[in-house]
Amino acid sequence: MLEYIPGKVFVVGVVLLISFIAYSSQLFIFLPAYEWWTLESATKLIPLNALVVMVFYNYYLVVTTDPGKIPVAWEPPSSLIAPLKEMASEGVTGPRFCKTCHVYKPPRSHHCRYCGRCVLKMDHHCPWINNCVGHDNYAHFVRFIVFANTACAYVLILLVGRVRAIMSAIQRFQFDAEPDTMGVIMMVLNFVLAFIVLFCVGILAAYQIYCLVKNQTNIEAWERGKVETLVKRGKIPPVRYPFDIGIYENVCYVLGSNPLFWLWPKRKQGDGLTFPVIQGTDPRLPFYWPPRDPDDLRPSIFSSKYKRQQEIQQILRQDPNAIIEDSEGYYDSGSFVTDSENEYSLNEEEQSMNQNIYNLSGTYYREYPSEEEYDEDEDEDTIPLASFTTPRKKIPSSKED
Repeated sequence: MLEYIPGKVFVVGVVLLISFIAYSSQLFIFLPAYEWWTLESATKLIPLNALVVMVFYNYYLVVTTDPGKIPVAWEPPSSLIAPLKEMASEGVTGPRFCKTCHVYKPPRSHHCRYCGRCVLKMDHHCPWINNCVGHDNYAHFVRFIVFANTACAYVLILLVGRVRAIMSAIQRFQFDAEPDTMGVIMMVLNFVLAFIVLFCVGILAAYQIYCLVKNQTNIEAWERGKVETLVKRGKIPPVRYPFDIGIYENVCYVLGSNPLFWLWPKRKQGDGLTFPVIQGTDPRLPFYWPPRDPDDLRPSIFSSKYKRQQEIQQILRQDPNAIIEDSEGYYDSGSFVTDSENEYSLNEEEQSMNQNIYNLSGTYYREYPSEEEYDEDEDEDTIPLASFTTPRKKIPSSKED
């Protein structure tokens, strides 16, 4: 449902929410309580306004900064790429290629279906900023959520202090200290909104800091779990995540080398095309990370490789002298839902086959897709199983043979 709401609506909503918590709390609660501009109000509200300025500025940076584009005509170094056929049993593929953008993907890059292009070191697409979080604006995003949590926590501390002061005055029968109706309403609204923001953004901030110290994106965290599962099942040999170079080094790579200025907005680190890796790492590993399930690399009538082979055979039948350009050894990474392809699953293939193709007599029906169907699904890596279910030609079972 959120996909159908324009991204600018989310941005306006976030700005209004920040403004409401920041300024309604001061105008209706804190300033009247501190007798407007006094030394006490200055010592308590100047830090709050400084935090609000940093929240707005980092939010502006994360919204307006491009997350990172792949340079035109960028290609991986061919000398570092292992041929697919030699190491397919270990889940090793060639360099990743996006068929939607028609470009090679640098390490840690992924295709965002919302932005419609590939993003360098993509973390996730965030509707609240109407932008992707990638290599060039990831540090701004981390600073934004840290300052947002700090500001909300500070507002809650001031609110709790105000409530305690009111209760203390009532206990001393100073009923004139009670706030008016508008003050009570604003106090409840600010407390509820600040708590909700702190709770939700706090969980996000905790996870982002965890990923930061691990030097992994949200996508890579999912990929690492999948690779660990493949290793445990014995499908691929043990492989180490190459980009985790140490907690301090990981944080310095994103936020800068000087810890005193980690929270100060600054320009990005690196170019988003190459990254420091663990010493002794195979130089080919960053280009084909993550390793894939070897079962997914085997030939299949449902794979794009099989479809391409059928197309080549048809072309050669029409023109035996035709020159065929093929990119065998390269694959379009489908390791995450935001990539341009859906993940190939052998289990789903077999389940759908059992449900839709086979009948009780042991025979099955099959119809090869037409050229028009190929053109419509040009960017898809799989042929829909529905195209195989229409009765067109009956193929006898082994018993009838």
